[in-house]
Amino acid sequence: MKENILDKIKESISEIANNNEAYTKLIQLKENVLQTFDEHINKILEEKEIIKRIKFPKVKVNFKYVLSIPFIYSMILPSVILHIFVQIYQQVCFRLYGIPTVKQSEYFVYDRKLLSLLNPLEKFNCIYCSYVNNLFRFCTEIGARTERYWCPIKYYRRINKTHSQYEKFVKEAKSRDDFEEKWEELRDFSDLENT
Repeated sequence: MKENILDKIKESISEIANNNEAYTKLIQLKENVLQTFDEHINKILEEKEIIKRIKFPKVKVNFKYVLSIPFIYSMILPSVILHIFVQIYQQVCFRLYGIPTVKQSEYFVYDRKLLSLLNPLEKFNCIYCSYVNNLFRFCTEIGARTERYWCPIKYYRRINKTHSQYEKFVKEAKSRDDFEEKWEELRDFSDLENT
């Protein structure tokens, strides 16, 4: 019995030693992780300081740029009006005809303003430029779906840079009935509803 108790004490001592060793290793691991984490944070902060120290190039005053400013920025209001009217058009007409509406989130992207090397004026210009160009892409897709619904006939001449729906259009039809059948098939927008 005495040996049995001594064996249990030895086992308990070795377990405590093992557990203590594991505990010590856990503490060392924690310290290593914290040290690595601190090193990476410091490295990121140093890089941020480097970015802050970069001097932005001074905007060169160019007569052509100054002269064009009123023409460039005068397009803001017509662009916003176009956006409003196109949005109303698609919300009303597309719902009436069963055409899936074009999602703005798929066309309007504004991530260039996040570039850290741009000064505030350049960031504003990027936002404006992105808005107008994305608006045109958005309007093109609305026009493409409208054309697919109302007149999906390919041009006789080859055209470059067609929109997303053009390749589905009718090129040839043997008769008016054949044409109308193909046209009705194109009015089924089930291929777009899942995108």
